[in-house]
Amino acid sequence: MYIRLNGKVAEWLIAPILKIGVALRSPGVRIPPFPIKNQIINEKKRKLKKMARYIGPKLRIIRRIGKLRGLTRKKPFRRVYRGKGPLKGKVIPPGQHGLVKLFKTRPYDSCESDYLIRLKVKQRLRYNYGLTERQLVNYVRKAKKIKEATGQVLLQLLEMRLDNIVFRLNMAPTIVAARQFISHGHIRVNNKKVNIPSYMCKPKDVISVAMKEKSLTLVNKNLNEYYQRMRFYKKRLEKTIAFVLFQLKLVPNMGSALQLINGSDTVLKINNKRVRNPNHICNPRDVLSITTSEGSRQIKLS
Repeated sequence: MYIRLNGKVAEWLIAPILKIGVALRSPGVRIPPFPIKNQIINEKKRKLKKMARYIGPKLRIIRRIGKLRGLTRKKPFRRVYRGKGPLKGKVIPPGQHGLVKLFKTRPYDSCESDYLIRLKVKQRLRYNYGLTERQLVNYVRKAKKIKEATGQVLLQLLEMRLDNIVFRLNMAPTIVAARQFISHGHIRVNNKKVNIPSYMCKPKDVISVAMKEKSLTLVNKNLNEYYQRMRFYKKRLEKTIAFVLFQLKLVPNMGSALQLINGSDTVLKINNKRVRNPNHICNPRDVLSITTSEGSRQIKLS
C-alpha cells in the first residue's frame, strides 16, 4: 500500500506503519519514534540555539572567567579549594582538570597566552552585558569610527544601554533581571514606554518606573535589598584594619593606610601576628603594634 502526494510515492509515511507491524509480531522489540516527532524536536533545539541571550549554567562561567556582577549574584562557594596554603578559598576552574589548572604556577604551565587573556576579557564583556558575538562586533565597529580611545568609547556605548542603566540604578539585581524588567514594560524613558533592553540612552534622558502597583512593588523590593546589603558592607568595612588605622588618625587617608600595610619599611602586627591583608577583620581587645624605622608603638583596640 502506497500513498501518492503530488504524483510522488510517499514511502516515508508508510515506513513507520510497517515497522509497527513487525514490532507487534516480535515481542520485546522497542518501537522507534516517528520521523515527524524527531523533526519537531530538532526544530525546537535549533530555535533554542538561536536565542540571543545566554540561558546555560552561570556558575560555570563565573568559575572560568571570574566574578560578573551583571550575570548573577551567585557565588561558587561549593567549588573552592579547602586545603591549606596560599590557594585556600580560591575558586576551582570548571572541568575535569580544574584542580590541575589551579596548581599551575610556572609560565610555561599556566597556558595564560596573550590570546587567552584577550579572549577572557572579550567573554567577560559578552556575558556581563548579555551580548551576542555579532552585537559586540557591531559595538566595536561603532567605537572605531569615533576619534577617541576605542576601548573607552566601547565601554561608554555598553554603559549607555537601557538594561545596564536600570541595573546601575539598583532597580534590578542583575542585568539579566533588568532585561526582563524592561521587556515586561515596567520602565519609561522620557515618559514613554520602552521595552527594548538594547535601547541607547542619551544624556539628560529621564528614566522612570511605570505608575503601576506591580512595577512600583518590584522596584521598592529591589531597592530595599540593596540598602540592606550596603548597610552590612558598611559595618564590615568599619572593622577592617585599613579603616581602623584611619579611624585612629594614624594615617591621613585610606590610600596611606594601604601603603602602611603593604610597605616594606613598616611591620604591622595584630596579637603578635604580621598582617598584610587590608581587609583583615579586627576584633575588640586586639593589640595592634606598628614598628617603623623611628620606633614601635602598641595600641589596644576597644
